[in-house]
Amino acid sequence: MFNLFGKKKQENENLVSPKKDPFPDYNEVKEMTIIDIRDPEDIEYYGKLPNSIHIPFDEYFASKLMMLDKNKKYGIMDLRGIVSDLQKAESIAKEVGLNAKALRGGFFYLTEVMNIKPIKEEEWKYMVLKRAEV
Repeated sequence: MFNLFGKKKQENENLVSPKKDPFPDYNEVKEMTIIDIRDPEDIEYYGKLPNSIHIPFDEYFASKLMMLDKNKKYGIMDLRGIVSDLQKAESIAKEVGLNAKALRGGFFYLTEVMNIKPIKEEEWKYMVLKRAEV
C-alpha cells in the first residue's frame, strides 16, 4: 500500500482519512428549514428558497428564533456564506435551543452549485393565490 506521497506505506503508519466537505450536501439541505438572514433587498432582488423563512440578522433575531419549532432542523443562510456572520447566527440559534447549522456558501452556493431554484415574490404570491382557490 502507498501513502499520499507515493511512498510505500510502513506497517505502523496510519492512513489519513479525508476531511468532511464544509459545504452542505443536497440531502442535508432538503431535510431542514432554512433560516434566511439576508437583507430584505436581497430577497426581493434574488428571490427566496422554497423551504426558507426570512428572519433578518438584527437586534430582534434571537427573539424571533424563540418562536420556531425546536423539534425541527434548521440551516442558517446568508447571501455569500460569510463565515463570521453565520457563526454568530448559529451560536445565537443554539443558545435559544434550536438544532441549527450554518450553511457555508450561502444563497449563491445553494442556487448555483446545488441548483435549488429560488422563487421571486411575484411567483410566491401566485402560488399562494392558486392554493387558496383549491
